[in-house]
Parts: sequence; C-alpha cells; structure tokens
Amino acid sequence: MGPPSPVESDIAVIPAPDLGTDVYINDKKFPTARLGGRTVSGGLLVSQAISAANATVLPDFHVYSSQSSFMRPISGKADGRVHYHVERTADGRTYSTRLVRAVAGDVCVYIAVVSFQCAKMPTGSALTYSIPMPELDGNPEEISDEISKQFNATHTNQSGDALQAFAQEVKPFHWRPSGHILKDDPTESCLRGFVRAHPLSTKSPSVHLAGLSYASDENLLGVAVVANPRHVGRGGRNVTMVASLNHNISFHDPTVKVDGWMVCMRKTSWGADGRVLVHQRMWDWKSGRLVMTTDQEALVRLKNAKL
Repeated sequence: MGPPSPVESDIAVIPAPDLGTDVYINDKKFPTARLGGRTVSGGLLVSQAISAANATVLPDFHVYSSQSSFMRPISGKADGRVHYHVERTADGRTYSTRLVRAVAGDVCVYIAVVSFQCAKMPTGSALTYSIPMPELDGNPEEISDEISKQFNATHTNQSGDALQAFAQEVKPFHWRPSGHILKDDPTESCLRGFVRAHPLSTKSPSVHLAGLSYASDENLLGVAVVANPRHVGRGGRNVTMVASLNHNISFHDPTVKVDGWMVCMRKTSWGADGRVLVHQRMWDWKSGRLVMTTDQEALVRLKNAKL
C-alpha cells in the first residue's frame, strides 16, 4: 500500500494516557489560523471524535450513527490540539454507544453521541429499502479540475468568503459538480455532483467510515447560501456569519470506500430565526447503494432582511 492519504493523517487520533483513560488527541495539529479567520473545519472534529470512539470498541463493531453539536470555536490558546474524552456509555452484544467530548484549551468545543453495531451479529428478517441514486450525466473522471475550481470559487465568493474551501495543496477530497438544480424556491434547489478522497493506504472500514464523516461537513451549509442568491446578495455581501450548530450522520454501508467515487446531493428545507436546515445524501457511484445521510442545522446571519 502507498503512504497515508491526507484524509488518513487528518482524522487520526492517538492515546493521551497522561490525561486519563480513554482520552485521545489529534495526531496532526490543527492550523492555528485559517483563511478568513475561520476556526477548525467541523468535519475534522466529527471524524476525529468517531476515530476516538472507534478505538474503544471491539474490532467487529462499526459506526452507524453520529449525533453531535458544535459548542464553541477553537481558540488559538489550544495550540492546534484537541483532546477527545470518550465515555463508554453502553456496551452490548449487538450495539455499543459512546459519548465523546472534545476539549480544546480547557473548553468543551464539541460533543457527540457515536453508536456502533456488531457486524457479525445476525439481524434476522429486516426491512430493506433506500432512496435511489439520482441520475447524473457524465463520468466524474471526465469533469475537469478547472470546472471544479470555478464552481468552488463561485461558491466561496457567493458567501462573502464566509465559506472557505480547502487549499488546493492540502485538499483531502476531489469534488466534481454536476447537474445542479437552482430554483426561485430555495427548498427546490439542489446541489449535485461527485466526491471521493485521495486513495487511502488501508482497507480498514473504521478509517473509511471516519473519512466519510470528514467529507460530510465540507461546505455543507453552503447549499443554503447558494439557494438564496437574492438574500445573500451579489458576492455574498449581505452575509455576516455562517456556522454549523448540529450535525447528524447515519451511515448505511459499513463496506463503503471513501476513496471511490460517490454521488452527492445537497438540499435545504427550512430557514428562520437566523438558522437553516440542510440535508445531504451520498451513494456509491458504481453500485448505486445509499451510503450516508446527513442533516445539519446551521447559523446564517445577514446584514439586512432584504436587499
């Protein structure tokens, strides 16, 4: 196998026994500052919390759910380090649950309830169904990097730089926009395309699932901005703040490979009281299997109600 991909190094955590039992720390330090004054990507906290929780369950268990809240931004006083305190809330033959608190500079910045299921336990008769994968034109390999860069630049500019994509040299995922639907009604708008990670050096299901959670948050709330061009204003000049509040993931396929192409669809269903609700689904492009569903509540603040 080759060297670790950017995803693997980003989501990795290591034990911190000097801080207590079941405490982990990010293996790779976060940058102390990001473009536009942003703090750490929410996807990093989500994925590292899952990695920490996974280290406390038996190898046969895989994550199937993560329900989390972002409490506070990470300050420079944390020096790029976050400690993940894992509480072994419940352990059973079929299911296990972990409560994870992410602490940076003695401040709790993120909390998650992470649930696992044993892959070897039979489930018996079960309902089996899922929403079918949307039909997108073309092959993701045939969509150029330049088209993706132009879309990402427009996406970022429209938010008034409140949304920042990964820098090209450290970008952990390949995104390929395709088949967007933009309507006057924001709830009918939809961002669609393809995504995959750089090739991973491992086939470990736990690493691929944590990597998928990393991708789940990259600019997800941006769909609410893109779907409301009249309110955010040209170049996003009417946007003053965006921030993730709650982030919930359901993993549907423990055999998913995050470095294989997936179809991604993002929509927004509601906005009021300074908050928006956004939704995301991902399918394995080759098999058509639904692999992940994400719901996120986020803060979007405007300067003026109308332009």
